[in-house]
Amino acid sequence: MEIHNNSESYAVFLDASGTILGGCSTNALGVQILPDAKNILAAFRNRKINNIPIKTGIITNWGNRINAMLRALNIDNCFDIIVSSDTVLKGKPDPTVFQHACLLVDINIKNAIHIGDSLHDDALGAQHAGMHGIWIKRSQYTHKDADLLKHPIFNNLDDALGYISDVVIL
Repeated sequence: MEIHNNSESYAVFLDASGTILGGCSTNALGVQILPDAKNILAAFRNRKINNIPIKTGIITNWGNRINAMLRALNIDNCFDIIVSSDTVLKGKPDPTVFQHACLLVDINIKNAIHIGDSLHDDALGAQHAGMHGIWIKRSQYTHKDADLLKHPIFNNLDDALGYISDVVIL
């Protein structure tokens, strides 16, 4: 694992569905912000982790409908960019999607982190593209491919944010 210092620039990207957004039957959108997304969204809104400026974004396979959802939930201002499968015409885990996000924010891919709830599409997809891939394991099931991860597995975004703050972005 490569550790960085604060003279470098960083980008942190999130998956949407299952990572920061979950299903909801009480609103017309059908989604809500997951409870453990509050702190990472605050860091994204401020564009800082450890007082180090970061670029932020969403990388999702949901397509462009994500834009309206983020606006309706009043969290669209947390993100510098939104890269959807409609934007790139490919979906995760294709490396092109992750590379495109880094180009948009002008960050070296080795200084980019992607956090998501899919082992293969998010964490390993990002890792294979050259990013730091972080898996938020939302279920009890652990796939054998989890052994391929370079970073620990987390059960929630707060723990992942703490790890990024303590280990990845110094």
